[in-house]
Order: sequence, then structure tokens, then C-alpha cells
Amino acid sequence: MEIYSTHRSAIYSVREATNLYLLDEGRQEDIPRLSQYYVEIDSYEGDMIPLHLINKEVDAICDFFQDTYLGLKLHLRMNFASMPFYKSIKECIKPCLNSNEQILFLLVSRLVHCFFSLVTGSIVLKLVLEKSRIRFDLVLREEYVLNKHQIDGVLVIVYRLMEELCPGAIKKIKIGHRSSLYELDYYRSVFDVPIESSQTTSLVYALENTDDYSNVIDFLIQNEEDIGKNFLVNPLLNLLSVQITDSDYKRRCEIAIETLIGFSQPTRGNVSSVMNLSISTLQRRLKDEGTTFQEILEETRKRLSQAYLAEKNISTNDITYLLGYKSPSQFFKCFKAWFGVTPKAYRDSGMRDIRTA
Repeated sequence: MEIYSTHRSAIYSVREATNLYLLDEGRQEDIPRLSQYYVEIDSYEGDMIPLHLINKEVDAICDFFQDTYLGLKLHLRMNFASMPFYKSIKECIKPCLNSNEQILFLLVSRLVHCFFSLVTGSIVLKLVLEKSRIRFDLVLREEYVLNKHQIDGVLVIVYRLMEELCPGAIKKIKIGHRSSLYELDYYRSVFDVPIESSQTTSLVYALENTDDYSNVIDFLIQNEEDIGKNFLVNPLLNLLSVQITDSDYKRRCEIAIETLIGFSQPTRGNVSSVMNLSISTLQRRLKDEGTTFQEILEETRKRLSQAYLAEKNISTNDITYLLGYKSPSQFFKCFKAWFGVTPKAYRDSGMRDIRTA
């Protein structure tokens, strides 16, 4: 089983929030008692702590408090300013602060989606493009059985990240891990947006003033030049190389491609630039790992094409653009070479479980 992890700064921030919660509740005498539940993390090298250890701490603290909404209450008190992930995103978007609000919003969404594992690997953030909206789905990893407090915690972190950087964009939240009307009413009181019961916990955002565009993807196409020239990824890639030291250049290259693709052309030059490497250095390091840039680009496109085709509201022409192809015919030719069928046949037959070779 792959070992997923949580960033050290998030652990410390939640512990600090736990003390604040006890102070707010007039229970300061319980603060010393909590330390017996904290797992020892100082002995771990690097900043990523194995998730299975943190799960033990979370379960013990939840038992201690016996509060139905503890995950919400603690993560709403987290100090985001102390988290390297938040600081790095702010550095990435500095060149875009005076840009169109929609461009800034889409850039922040992509950065949060692609690099959220630097906060925690407990839940995958799935970014879905809709007609005039985007949606973050919280997808639980099958390897871990998470309690409701942990799901609430990730929900709050994503909500607060987006709200801090792009305030007011959220339109509604779908709750899939709680179902009673009383529970949904509590979420409405916390987030002050419409709350819906659903199969999946999701945050739904809308682009404003998009009357001149048919959908989110059309907006991206029309604004590609402005997005491409202002898009910085270096601070987060640098954070990745420092925080997750076992992340090889292939993995870093995959993340760089996935972050850029659909916003800027995923060329060797663009990808090596955001990785702060020369083209020759990137090629040499990938060769040392037994792969090439073109192989990584194709693997990334194959994986993303499957994800996009699973969403019925994204047309194959839109997918062509999102994958960085110059024409639908070019995408169709590559897709048939990968899977032996056209994108339409793949979608119509529900072949969503095909795995890339």
C-alpha cells in the first residue's frame, strides 16, 4: 500500500487550533491532558508525516472531545498564515493579482487541485469543469477509513484556501458524508451558502460575468495568452522538492504538466521553465530515471483524457484544448492509438475503468 502523509505544519496548526477551541470553551485545564494523545513526530525526517500515525491521534482526540462537529470547529481555527502551502500559493499568484478575477480564480483552483497533497494525502481533490462553474469533489482513498471529522477538516481547508485567495466565489456545498436535516442546517450556519445532500462531498464555484463565453473552457481558450505569461508554479514545485524529498523528477514533471496543461502549452520549454531547469538538464535527469519528457506527457494526457471523458458535460472538442492538442483530429488519433476506440465510443460504452499501460 502506498504511504500517504500529512504536512507537519498542518498537524501543528490543528493542535494549536485545539488549544484555542478549549480556551473558547473555558476548558483550559484540559490543554495539558491533550498532549498524551499527540503522536511523536519530531523524530521524522522531512515535513511529511505518515497518515496512519496521524489517524491514531485524530481518533483519540475525537474520543476525548465527543463533539459531533469537531472537525469543522478545529479547522476553522487553523492559522493558515503559518502553512508553507498557503504562502507558496500566494507567491505563485503574485503576478496575477491585477489580472481578470476569473483568471485569478481559475489559477488558484488549479494550484489547489494539483498541489493539495502537500497538505494531506488523505483525500484526493478532483477538479471538475462545468458549463459556467468548477467543482471540487472530495474523493476518499480506499486505503484509509476516515471519520467524518477528517472529511470536515479537508472540506474546511479547501473552503478557506479558496475564500482567502478568491473571496465570495463559492456558490454551494454538497455534503455526502452526513445526511440528516439537522446536520445540513449546521453546515448552512457555518458556511452561509446553500447546502445540499449528495453522494459526494463537493464545493461548487461559479465564474461571474462570463456572458461572452459559452463555458469555462471557452473562457480559458480566449484568455490563454494572459494566463500563460503570468502563470508561476516554481514556488510550489520548490516546496514539493523540499518537503517530499523522495519525489523524483518524473513525478515533479508530471505535476508541472498537469498544472500547466489547459492553461499554457505543455512544451519542454514551458515545463522546464516552471521547474527552474534548462531543457537539457530536465531531459538528462529524466533519462537518468529511465524515461523521457514525451513519455510523461503522453501518460499524463492518457490519464486526464479518461477523467475528462467521465464528465458528460465536457465535449471532446473541449477535451482537445484541455489536453493541449492543436486540433480534435490530433487528439482522436492519439486516443485511438492508446485505447483502440474513439473518445465517443469510449464514453458511450462506459469504459472508465481502463487503466493506462
